[in-house]
Amino acid sequence: MKKTIEKVLAEGKALLKDAHIRTWALDGEILLSHVLSFSRVQLFTHSKDEISEEQEKVYKDLIYRRLKGTPTQYLTNEQEFMSLPFYVNNHVLIPRQDTEILVETALELIDRKKEFQVLDVCTGSGCIGISIAYYAPLSRVIGIDISEPALNVAEHNAKLNQVNDRVHFIKSNLFKGVPEDLKGTIDMIVSNPPYIPTDEIKGLMKEVSEYEPTIALDGGKDGLDFYRFIVKDGKEYLKSGGILLFEIGYNQGDEVAWLLKSHGFNSVGIKKDLAGLNRVVFGIKE
Repeated sequence: MKKTIEKVLAEGKALLKDAHIRTWALDGEILLSHVLSFSRVQLFTHSKDEISEEQEKVYKDLIYRRLKGTPTQYLTNEQEFMSLPFYVNNHVLIPRQDTEILVETALELIDRKKEFQVLDVCTGSGCIGISIAYYAPLSRVIGIDISEPALNVAEHNAKLNQVNDRVHFIKSNLFKGVPEDLKGTIDMIVSNPPYIPTDEIKGLMKEVSEYEPTIALDGGKDGLDFYRFIVKDGKEYLKSGGILLFEIGYNQGDEVAWLLKSHGFNSVGIKKDLAGLNRVVFGIKE
């Protein structure tokens, strides 16, 4: 016997709630919306409609995978970022709202009346560089990542958001594969590098520690390894007056700011996120 959308949704939410999934209501709605190709609003405007047995089975399978810890975004392969759609899978970090502060800061500092060359280091899904290209139409972005599967995701997202004519990707271990002739030509380097101290990764939420790629999380013993490499080597690629921006962990602001100052960056600043925590550090090359 077929069930209504309302009934199936209630059953899915109950399973998630009983398992103490913090976002049980939202996850239940997102997963059923995904199965039915509905908006979340349509789940309620069509709540008395019947759902097929096959659709119910697909939904319950997703619910059980969520119960085991798989993040909802990996189940739907979707995550919104800067009001744009992004495809995600387990080869890339799930874009987070906190990272929007980094993009918003970059957009504040970009001169949108002229071409602006941007290097996105540790690009992952490409969400940072692609968002910059989308909202600053004269900018040109190069995304760098060591992971080929991540670059495949980023290339898909550039096409998805129709900026693939201005966003290109290079497989590179930081700057090792970046062409030498780009030195001194870049207006902005932006990066959300791995910044979790190695010993703290196991203590993260299960959804992060067991499902998101460790290569995109592990920042070394103190979490600052990638900042050191990017500040030191990235400075060569920036033109005079070029800007370097980082996302940081909540307790890394002072150390990353000092790192920039010690390498001769001026006008070093720290921006906070919506929770009032340090989130972005930036500086300008002399």
